[in-house]
Parts: sequence; C-alpha cells; structure tokens
Amino acid sequence: MAKNTQAYPATGSPRGEQHYFTPHLPWQQQSWQRLVSRFPKIPHAILLSGMPGTGKRPFADQLAAWLLCLNRSPQQACGECPSCQWLKADTHPSLLRISPEVDNKGKVSQFIKIDQIRELMPFVQQTGKGWRVIIIEPAESLNIAAANALLKTLEEPGEQVTLILVSDQPLQLPATIRSRLQQYRVGEVSHQQALDYLNSRGSFSMEQSQLLLNISNGAPLAALDMAEQPAFLARQDWLNDWQKLLERRLSPVTLSGNWQKRLSLTEWLNLLQWMIRDAIATHLNQPVRQIDLNFTSVIKNINIEQLFNLQQQILSAIHGQTQNIQSSLVYDTLMMQLMNLHD
Repeated sequence: MAKNTQAYPATGSPRGEQHYFTPHLPWQQQSWQRLVSRFPKIPHAILLSGMPGTGKRPFADQLAAWLLCLNRSPQQACGECPSCQWLKADTHPSLLRISPEVDNKGKVSQFIKIDQIRELMPFVQQTGKGWRVIIIEPAESLNIAAANALLKTLEEPGEQVTLILVSDQPLQLPATIRSRLQQYRVGEVSHQQALDYLNSRGSFSMEQSQLLLNISNGAPLAALDMAEQPAFLARQDWLNDWQKLLERRLSPVTLSGNWQKRLSLTEWLNLLQWMIRDAIATHLNQPVRQIDLNFTSVIKNINIEQLFNLQQQILSAIHGQTQNIQSSLVYDTLMMQLMNLHD
C-alpha cells in the first residue's frame, strides 16, 4: 500500500487532488524534456523549486507516474497499465509521500519529523523490479533531525530509487541537502505565459487576468484559484467597511463580528495583507496591485509608519496560525488598530 501519512497541500488546486495524468504546463516543457531524456539515468534526488502557484506539485505527480508506469510514452504515463491503476486508486506500493502530519484535531504540524524520514529506510532498501519514488513536500519544513536523517539516504541511494523534493523556498534547506540534489526550476513563468494560461482556462478580460496575476505575484495556478476565493470577492466590501471604521461610522467590535462570520481568519488576514500593501503603495505614489480599487480616500489621514507596523503584525499573525491562538482576539485586536491609523 502507498503511504500517505501527511497533509499534502495542493498549490493552486483542491487539497488532495492528484495530477498524475494531467497535461504538462507550458512553462514546464523544457524541464520535463531535460529530465526524461536522461532515462534510465534519472537523478536519484531531484529538487523542484519555484514560487507557490506555479505547478511544482503537478510536475512531481507527473514525474512519479511516468517513472512507475509500465508503458510510458516520452511525454506521460499511459494511464492504463496496472501501475497507473494503482496510482488512480491511491494504493501504489512503490510511491511514498512525506509532508507535515495532521493530528486528530486536524492541526497540521509545522515540520516533517525524523520518524517520518526513518520510514524511508525500509522503503528504499526494498528489493525487486521497478522504480520506487518518494515525494517530500514542502521540503523546507524538514526539521534539523529529519534533514540529517535524510542526508544519510541521499548519500546511499538505492537502485531505481528517486526522491523528489518540492520547495517554495529552497534556500531554507540545509546546504548539505541542497548540494546532493539536482535542482529543476519548474516554477519560472513569464508574464505572457501566465496571461495565456489564464485566458485558456477562464473567460477573463485582460484587466481581470492582470488583476489576478498582480495579487498572486504572477503565479497562474494561484491566480486561477483566487478568482473564486471569498477573500478576493470581498475586497470592495472590506474597503468600504474600512473607510467606515476610520470615520467611526462602524465600531471595531461590530465589524469584527461581521467579518468573523464572512471569512475565516486565514482568508481575512490574506485580504488585509493585500489591502495594507496597496494602501502603502498609494501613500508612496507607487502603482497598486489591485487596479480595480481606489485607496485614495482611505489613506487620506493614515499614518504611513503605523501602516508599516501593522503590515508586520499581519505577517506575524499569518505565521502564528500554526500555534494555539484565539481567532476572535486576532480579529478584535487588528480591527482596533485599523481604526486608529490616523496621523
């Protein structure tokens, strides 16, 4: 049975969705050809890097399926052989996935732990025909002990074993790990490629595509996913409420209660991050990313230094969500600060 003892986060797609047999993304074709042309001398340890929302995980799935397939073509797994059927059923005995575990309360660990990496040893040392594939994501979440344990596996790879590490932030990996990986930057997307992808997947105007890419830092899969997110659809409503809050026409307690019902804390913090970033840009006479919104009246009497301080607090709150925090307190506290940003 394939092991899958983790929360496997899909970037730009629903959690848990697999991409074994989906078409390759246009900006990944060159990396794909570089890899498969080396077969059967595929690197035993591969690092797939690039910013979130650019398709690193689909690439990892496709490569795993291709290596395990019994009737592969140069471009993809066949989708029909016994190996591919095991993948479809999520029961492949030669595929192991490792990422941060989820406890019985649904909380995702911050780290990949050493016990998870120790599971690799019997898997790597198996004998028999065919390839074995390990996917580790996100690789930067390996804790120190886990990274050291992985190092031993990288130094003594088994025959027909490939480890695929997926990372948004490869520089956070220890240098000793990075030096033993062959890196493929599968997340490098040109602006035109990103626009073409959005146009091929949805009925967006040029302005809508540009807006989505602006907010998602140019990542096309993230942009496509964002188009339906509650936080994205709530931006104008929040800007209106923020204006009322600054003018004392709404109380922070009332507004906190309203938005707790409308958006999860994660969604609301992301929304705030977009808003504060563009409020700062407007203050500094720089281009905003949310080209469909007007921040002029909101920032009229706002203190720029307080905006910068609030931006840091929002980032800290986003990172702090892995800890035990009271969500309502975060809403209430930030609402008070958003109301008191006056010169």
